Amino acid sequence: MESMSQVEQLYRLQHMDDEIREKKKRLGEVLRLQKESEELVVARKRAEAAAAALQRWRTRQTDLNLELSGLESKVKRSEDRLYSGMVKNPKELSDLQHEIESLVRRRAALEDEILETMIALEEAQAADGAATAELDGIRAGWERQQQGLKNEQNELARRLNDLTSLRQQQVALVTPAMLARYESIGQKRGGVAVVALRNNMCRGCQTTVPASLVKAVNEGRVVTCDSCDRILCPV
Repeated sequence: MESMSQVEQLYRLQHMDDEIREKKKRLGEVLRLQKESEELVVARKRAEAAAAALQRWRTRQTDLNLELSGLESKVKRSEDRLYSGMVKNPKELSDLQHEIESLVRRRAALEDEILETMIALEEAQAADGAATAELDGIRAGWERQQQGLKNEQNELARRLNDLTSLRQQQVALVTPAMLARYESIGQKRGGVAVVALRNNMCRGCQTTVPASLVKAVNEGRVVTCDSCDRILCPV
């Protein structure tokens, strides 16, 4: 029954290695998920673009208001000069009047631009608010997820540490020859060297095992599946 005992020890080792492989895979996924999601990156870019657009409209409004203020001052000075009675030359009076008319037309155009800018600014403020709210919502969800992932990462790390220690203890119960055979088969079979034999079926490849091999397995001999070459362990 020594061989049977070794097969059972290998079967336990296989379960540990399966769990180690599964936990390492999940740990890799958890670490990848802790990077910013595409949704968060897109939302941040959208919010940044909305904020930049809002700032451009605010700057435009400020520039137009400054220009209008300067223009109104210039109109006032020209009108004061025109009506002061100090200008006597007809041509100079005509030029001054034309200048005032031109300034007034520009003022009207500026006032229209300012109105359009105010409308655009309101729209930009609404877009900025919506983009910021969307970003805040997505970030809050992502941060909640991150806390869960951090906790899972810690649990996985602890379990892998425990499994590593348990595996060392389990390996000590296996003979060097059997361990070498286990590792050789595992390298060829995706890390799975030992599988259950249940109801005369290999649970590695799901094929029926001949009665003679089933008998040998039950007698405690080391037997491999004819189909997948994995060691069979009766369960």
